Amino acid sequence: MIICYKLNPQENMEYLDQDILKSLTNDKITKNCREFMKKFHIISKEDCSRCENLKNWFKNNKIKYEEWSIQDNEVKKRLLKDPKFLSSFCDENGCIVLTPVLYLDESGKYYMKQLFGIDGVRGEFIKKILEI
Repeated sequence: MIICYKLNPQENMEYLDQDILKSLTNDKITKNCREFMKKFHIISKEDCSRCENLKNWFKNNKIKYEEWSIQDNEVKKRLLKDPKFLSSFCDENGCIVLTPVLYLDESGKYYMKQLFGIDGVRGEFIKKILEI
């Protein structure tokens, strides 16, 4: 596992393996570093204007994410193995996923309806759930 830390604001970001991490105290691992290491996934599909709006919001706010296409069979298999996905989007009649969906690796949570309001992307809500 690789993690980064910053001893003070003037130092450059460094990357450490698990052995070196053991020698550090929690106060040396900064919030900015944790944000850098978090992974966010946007589950999208082709010809989805809301997907494009969400991806553009992430890009404009310089937040890195990984895109998963719901049309990709490997992505479908991965999602159908996830109990949190199944409980959020599936019932005895099947699964219904309205894209885009935001998936947070760290918590394993999925967000869909909450991402948009009447005025478009709910940026403050997204920043809150991403803890940035």
